[in-house]
Amino acid sequence: MNIKYFNSKKGFTLIELLIAGTIGLFILTAVYYLYSGSLHLFSNVKSISDNVQTKIPSMELIGRYIDRWGVGVYSTGSGSNCTTYPPSNAKCVTKTAQTGLGSGITCDELIFWGNLYGTGFVHNVSGGTATMTSCRLSSTTGQNCYYLWRTNTIQNDIISGAPDILYMSNLSTNNADCSTFSSTGNITTSATLTSWTGTTSYDKTLQAGDVIQRAPHKIRLYCASNSNDSNRNWLYVDLTDTASYCNSNETSSAIAPVDSFQVTLLPSGCTASSGGCSAIEVNATFRSQSKKYDNTYDTHQVRRVFGR
Repeated sequence: MNIKYFNSKKGFTLIELLIAGTIGLFILTAVYYLYSGSLHLFSNVKSISDNVQTKIPSMELIGRYIDRWGVGVYSTGSGSNCTTYPPSNAKCVTKTAQTGLGSGITCDELIFWGNLYGTGFVHNVSGGTATMTSCRLSSTTGQNCYYLWRTNTIQNDIISGAPDILYMSNLSTNNADCSTFSSTGNITTSATLTSWTGTTSYDKTLQAGDVIQRAPHKIRLYCASNSNDSNRNWLYVDLTDTASYCNSNETSSAIAPVDSFQVTLLPSGCTASSGGCSAIEVNATFRSQSKKYDNTYDTHQVRRVFGR
C-alpha cells in the first residue's frame, strides 16, 4: 500500500509579495511625509513663536530705558558736551554708527543719562523727622547716592563742575516699593541729607515738597557678538554709575538677538547737545534663537518712536 502525504500550507506567491511590498512602501512614504511636514511646521512655528516672545519684552525694556532719558540728570546748562557727565543738557544723547559687526549687520550705539533707581517726595518735616513717599530709596552701601531737588533746582553743592553727592542714614524702611513712611525716624535725627565729603556745611535740611532722586546712570545700548550664541549679533545694554562713591554698575547685559538696531533722533536735524532732540526712533530687526526648517532664522522688524 502506497500512502501519500500532502502539505496543506502554502507560501506567498511573488505577486502577493510585490503587492504587500508596494502597499507597505506607500504607507512608509505617507508616514515620512506626514512626519516631515509636522517637523517643518513645528520648526517654523517654534522659530516664529520664539521671536515673538523675544521682541515684545525686549522692546518694552528698551522703552523703559529711554523713558528714563534725562530724568534726574544735572546738566551744566551751557556748552556742547554730550559725552561725559555732567552733560551740557539733561536730554543730551549720542548716536554713533557701529562698525566691524560683520556683513549685513547695521547697528547704532546710543548713549544717554537717566535715573534708574530711587525717588522720594517729602510730605513734611517735624521734630527732625521727615515723612515721605519712597519708591526704592536705599541706604545700602554702593547705592546710597542722591540728588536733592527743590522747585526743579538741584540743592547739592556744585564742586568742580559736578554735584556733590548726598547720602541718607536712618532710613526707616529700606528700598520700599512706593510706600509712605510713618512719622518716625525716616532720614536722620536732624532731617538732613549728608554729603559724602563729610563736611557738615554740605548737609542739606529737608523741606516739604523736596524731591530726592538717585544719581543717574549712563545708559548705553549697542550691538555685540554673543559667545553664548555662536558669536551671533545681540543687542546689549550697559548701565554705568555716574556718581562718586557708588558702584551699582550693570555692564554687558544681553537683551535680544538682532540683525539690526538703528536709531534716528527726532525731530530731524535736532541738536542733541542742546536738548533739541525730543524723541528717539528705534528701528530693530529681531532674530529668533531657534532655526526654521530650512536652517534659516525668523526675523521681525519693529519700529517705535519714544518721546520725552
